[in-house]
Amino acid sequence: MTLLAMLLIVSGVLVLRAARPERATDVVLSPNWQAHAWYQLDDRDSIALCELPAGTRYRLVIGCLSDSDEECTVRLRLTPSADQPTRTETSMCLFSASGAASAPRCVHERTGGLTPPRSPAQRALCVASLDHTQPLPVISKKISEKSESQLGTTRDFFLHVTDGDLDDPKQYARITARSVACGQRVRVFLDQQLRDGEVPPSRIEELVRRLETDVLPRIESQYGALQDVDQDGRFTVVLTPWLSRLQGGRTSIGGMVRSSDFRLDVPPPMGNRGDMLFLNSSLPSESALRDLLSHEVAHAACISQRLTNRHGQLSEEEDWLSEALAHLAEPGWSNLDHRLAAFLEEPSRYPLVVPDYYRAGLWRNPGCRGATFLFTRWCVARHGPELVRRLVESRTSGTLNLERTTGQRFEDLFREWSLSLASGDELATSDLQAVLDRFGSRGIRPTPFSGDANHEQTLRVRGTAFTVVELPVTSSASQTLQIVGDSAARWQFSIGRIPDDLPSEKNAVPLVANH
Repeated sequence: MTLLAMLLIVSGVLVLRAARPERATDVVLSPNWQAHAWYQLDDRDSIALCELPAGTRYRLVIGCLSDSDEECTVRLRLTPSADQPTRTETSMCLFSASGAASAPRCVHERTGGLTPPRSPAQRALCVASLDHTQPLPVISKKISEKSESQLGTTRDFFLHVTDGDLDDPKQYARITARSVACGQRVRVFLDQQLRDGEVPPSRIEELVRRLETDVLPRIESQYGALQDVDQDGRFTVVLTPWLSRLQGGRTSIGGMVRSSDFRLDVPPPMGNRGDMLFLNSSLPSESALRDLLSHEVAHAACISQRLTNRHGQLSEEEDWLSEALAHLAEPGWSNLDHRLAAFLEEPSRYPLVVPDYYRAGLWRNPGCRGATFLFTRWCVARHGPELVRRLVESRTSGTLNLERTTGQRFEDLFREWSLSLASGDELATSDLQAVLDRFGSRGIRPTPFSGDANHEQTLRVRGTAFTVVELPVTSSASQTLQIVGDSAARWQFSIGRIPDDLPSEKNAVPLVANH
């Protein structure tokens, strides 16, 4: 075969490929979803075409089920429907004005196993079991008068304070602390770096009282009993200024509980072989301290249950679910409001499922913590407060733990939750609404839509995150939305009509996020 003939054959193939319309994706239709149809991009670099009748606004909720360390892209374009190829050339998903899919015009239609969403009002979140409005019991003696023989003794503790490897002993600081208070269930140690009186004795007494009469009994009733690792009969609290200058002075935190401290097989300095928490000696206000203590003791209870479970010692819970369970224990919002604000401002940036925050570079990331709290709170509202204990005691961890305890696939939970947030249903409860009102927010901030017939809009979404796009179709003719994305990212999307009485994005008030 001559070179000219080969060139002619190759050019012919290229011309045919250029003339062939791009193949639309096979999509998954879930007709059980109320007022919305869910679709999934199935083929690599595939396309979904969705016709939107004119004269209204639509809400596109698009989520990514890829790994959390990936940032994936999807492209949108909105063109007049008359400009699209005929249905013999490409597959098209047609939507009615109500937002429900017009079956059976989607290729490979099949149910997705979704259950109709329930309003949060149908089953209110009920995690706390005590009346938080009751005053604390009066204790006849000062805490410091109890167990006098144990006061004044010193002990060394070790804390990771740098950005270095957690397995490197050189990255740990030695804290020599003196026993300054001892109650029936709690012993407090004070870092000897602190000057006399720097932490008032009255605050230390109140700290012990708060733990013994409120936080410990409440958390143990919900999460299970704390393990007495060092067999001293008391939960240890170490007050230290080190928590104000972690990671070389760049990070300040209120408290910390580490699973390595609860393990007898982890030697110092990586572990302290005791049931304990580190607490910043700069104690916050009383309400904020209550939230902080509830969060940290919930961590301690979850760790204890996994170490002493009836099934034997269990694997550690993944960070994202561990933090969510701890946040659920907080009676107030002092530790959550700025995290909710960060997530709602730009949900596409903050992955939900992050097994190890520290190694992912997302330790204490506010948006990720806001996402996991809202997601797990939503799961508890749907499946009941007993879900918390089942998650804590499960032999599995992460998404598998959630699937086994709820009886639903994670991908189904994820998209039901994202739609609940996008529609505002999940944020309509009075407690959450009060938090949002402080920021002047109406909830999830939609991504402004800028694609048209001549320009594609590219969206970037982290794995296990989602975004919301408001699509205005105000012309007299219907428009066709083209969605193009790599299906390796496991894109899923839903389109629904926005009620006419809802304000548009251009009138929304920005959130003030404290990162």
